[in-house]
Amino acid sequence: MGAIKDIVDLAKDLESRAKDRHDMDTIHKIQSLAFSLQSQYVDAMERDVRLVEENADLKRQLAQANAEEIRFHSGLQFHRSKRTGGEWMACCPKCNGPALLDPAVNEYAVCTSCNWVSLVRVGSVSAAIACLKEQNS
Repeated sequence: MGAIKDIVDLAKDLESRAKDRHDMDTIHKIQSLAFSLQSQYVDAMERDVRLVEENADLKRQLAQANAEEIRFHSGLQFHRSKRTGGEWMACCPKCNGPALLDPAVNEYAVCTSCNWVSLVRVGSVSAAIACLKEQNS
């Protein structure tokens, strides 16, 4: 912004030394352009401040949307977030993948991503989820 002030100062100096009407018109055009530049600069700075504030707000909203509660119980990791519909979900403690809890497929909880097998029976996982729900009530 110092350059704009320098231009304005020089234009004022030239105005004081101007010899005829044509010089004065040119100097006034220079001043007008300098003031226009200054106004555009202020507008850009105000826009940048608004964008920085909006960006910070969006980052905060994103962090809240991605917030996830994690608990360990019975040798399993449980997640609760918007991604899990606000419900506790059993996950693999190795890779965080979802655990398969289908007694028709396997008696134990199994990771659907890395095939990790838990030592916890599927029925015990349901009891652990019920326990986590009680803790948050």
